[in-house]
Amino acid sequence: MGSEIQEFRLEDCMEAIIDYRGKTPKKTNSGIPLITAKIIKNGRIQPVGEFIAEDDYEAWMTRGFPKAGDIVLTTEAPLGEVAQLDGKKIALAQRVITLRGKQGLLDNDYLLFLMQSRDVQHQLDGRGTGSTVKGIKQSELRELILRFPSIDKQKKIAQHLTSIDHKIALNREINQTLEQMAQALFKSWFVDFDPVIDNALDAGFFDAATNSELDSLPPALIARAELRKTARASDGFQALPDHVRQLFPSAFEDSQEPSVGVNGWVPMGWEVTKLENLIGIKHGYAFKGEYFSENATNDILLTPGNVKVGGGFKSDKYKFYSGPLVSDYIFKAGDIFVNMTDLSKASDTLGYPSVVPNYEGLTFHHNQRLGKVSFSDHPCATKEFIYQTLCSNNYRNSVLGSATGTTVKHTAPKKILSYILVCSRVGSIEKIFNEQAGALMQKTYENESSSRVLSKLRDTLLPKLISGELRLDSPEVTQAKALVDAE
Repeated sequence: MGSEIQEFRLEDCMEAIIDYRGKTPKKTNSGIPLITAKIIKNGRIQPVGEFIAEDDYEAWMTRGFPKAGDIVLTTEAPLGEVAQLDGKKIALAQRVITLRGKQGLLDNDYLLFLMQSRDVQHQLDGRGTGSTVKGIKQSELRELILRFPSIDKQKKIAQHLTSIDHKIALNREINQTLEQMAQALFKSWFVDFDPVIDNALDAGFFDAATNSELDSLPPALIARAELRKTARASDGFQALPDHVRQLFPSAFEDSQEPSVGVNGWVPMGWEVTKLENLIGIKHGYAFKGEYFSENATNDILLTPGNVKVGGGFKSDKYKFYSGPLVSDYIFKAGDIFVNMTDLSKASDTLGYPSVVPNYEGLTFHHNQRLGKVSFSDHPCATKEFIYQTLCSNNYRNSVLGSATGTTVKHTAPKKILSYILVCSRVGSIEKIFNEQAGALMQKTYENESSSRVLSKLRDTLLPKLISGELRLDSPEVTQAKALVDAE
């Protein structure tokens, strides 16, 4: 295969190079998604958070319009990240260049992987300039040397690699759905109290003829009951199984604590308590900076950067460590931790939880600015109930309301544990929730494990296929296809 490799300057094998450096668009809260350098990462475009107005689009995109399949390349901060555009209408920000291969010469799907290859990344780094922040001029970018096989082989190689990426993306989408299902179940049972309202409707709690205290109920609770009536009358409505529904009470009572339930009204017999009665939170350890490593190690200090917005684990920001270990500050797979410091303007992840993954060969350490959750013997202190509580809007508002700092926001175990919540007191409902939500989350962990295997496989195959070291009929490629098909 090596004899079939063609060699071109990047400029000579491009149909289009679209560069918007030197221009700054007026940003809005909604409109046309703006693709910025900071959201192009790991071969894909992360969720968009910036936009330009629809009315400004034509005036802004004067240097050319991107097409479906085009490759976007970051030219600075960071340099060399790439992704492929779909057919959605987007605008390009500074520090992002769009590349489009010449038809019949360089396939765009192949170009996506070619630009991630060691050879091209090495050239980008070598031609880049800047000490603090490295970037590349368009004139230098055009001089990159691209080496690739015939168009037919490009398409076949890209098809193999793309199939792996698509499976990883599918796993990601499935996980998002599973997480949303767990969140929706929590909201239904412990925020909206749907099963309690169902029982209360059947028992006549919301009927003036049977409830002399109806006038004292908050309008929000009455409105919620009316919405529930509509939902119950709709086609396809599915009630809870009797053995679960019977665990919920059939009435509400005034807790005298306006921050919980529906304007203070909670399911009858349920407990209003502080989070400190269900969990504890332990501060992390201040590991010495002299042992931080720029090279990958098997010991990783978790940081606030490992917490997703809304809760969850992020594995793209590791702080590697090569120093002495502290046994009391080693996480176990499945441990829950919360972020207690946030540098972002909106405190995007402050207080949110994450679960320590089970990644073979890696040890995660409990670093400062994170709080490790421990569970009390309270019957309601189940893992999934606590995790979803730490993801809930009411809890989030409590954390933000008590946070300190201006540029950097901080919270503390004492503040987190002062959050007031309502639970069933005896824990039978929380245990069932733990089983059902736990099954959903377990599937997400399995999908994440599958994606890690596929990512490693892709990273192994990519340089070998791009360089010609591996043929398309090599056993490694056949094995990869079988694994994707089996997944």
